[in-house]
Amino acid sequence: MDVAVIGGSLAGLQAALTLGRARRQVVVFDDGRARNRAAEHVHNYLGAEDPAPGELLAVGRRQLATYGVEVRDERVEDATADDDGFEIGGVRARAVVLATGLWDELPDVPGVADGWGRSVVACPHCHGWEVRDQPLVQLGMRGQPDRSVTRALLLSRWSDDVVLCTDGDEITEAQLDRLHRAKVTVRTERIQEVRGARVHLAGGDVLTPGRVFVVVRQHQQSELAETLGCQVEDGAVVTDDGGRTTVPGVYAVGTTTSPALLAIGAAGHASTAAVAVHNDLLELDLGGRW
Repeated sequence: MDVAVIGGSLAGLQAALTLGRARRQVVVFDDGRARNRAAEHVHNYLGAEDPAPGELLAVGRRQLATYGVEVRDERVEDATADDDGFEIGGVRARAVVLATGLWDELPDVPGVADGWGRSVVACPHCHGWEVRDQPLVQLGMRGQPDRSVTRALLLSRWSDDVVLCTDGDEITEAQLDRLHRAKVTVRTERIQEVRGARVHLAGGDVLTPGRVFVVVRQHQQSELAETLGCQVEDGAVVTDDGGRTTVPGVYAVGTTTSPALLAIGAAGHASTAAVAVHNDLLELDLGGRW
C-alpha cells in the first residue's frame, strides 16, 4: 500500500478520499470509535443536512469504494517502522496517516454520561442553534473554572437565559462581573445529578433547560503516535502545515493535532494533509527523500 490511514471518522475518510482520487493505494483501519458517535446529528457541516454521524460516514465509505480504497473494520494496536516503510495491522505501507482523534472525559456527575450526545453536549457551535432562545445550563468541570466561565459566556450568544453551575468551584470577582454583564446566572451549589436535561442541585433545586452543556477533558484515542516516536505536546500530535509529524512518513490529521477543530475543520485539515502525503510520495518516486 502507499498509505495506511488509521481512523475512519470524518478526518480519516477525507484523507483517504483525497489520496484515492490521486490514484494512491490506500487502506483505512476503523475501530468504530468516532468521537461524535453518541450525537444525534452532525451540524455546521456545509452540504450535509444534519445527518446522523453514522449516516455521514456511510456516505463517505461509499465514495471511497469508487476509488478502490479498502476499509477494514479493525483497531490497530501497534505499528513498526523500518527503512522500507511501516508495518501496520499486517499491511505494509509507505506512509501512515494518523486520524485516531480524541475521546472526551466527562464531568464526574451522575447522569451526565447517560445523556451524552443527546440532552448533554459540549460544543455550542455544533449544537447551539438547535436550542437557541431556550434556557441553557453550562455545567462546570471541577478544577477548571476558567473554561466553564468561558463556555457560559459563549452560550450567552445563543440564549439570554444561561445558568452556569460551578459545582462548588470558586470563580473570581472579575469573572463574576463579566458573567453579570452577559446576563449569565451563577449557581455555586454542588451538582447532585443530571436526569435527561434536568439538573438536580444540592439543596433540592432542579433546573430544566432545553440542553445541558458541559466542559470536557480531551485525550488521544490512541498511543500510536507515541509508539512511532512522534512528538506530542499538550495532548496534541505536533505537525507542520502539511500534517507532517516529527517522524518522516507519518502524518496526523484532524483533532489528533488540534482538539478545537469542528467536524468540517477536521475534514478540511485532512484533505490538506493528504495532498502533502501525495506530493511527498511523488518526490520519493522521483528519487527524493523524506
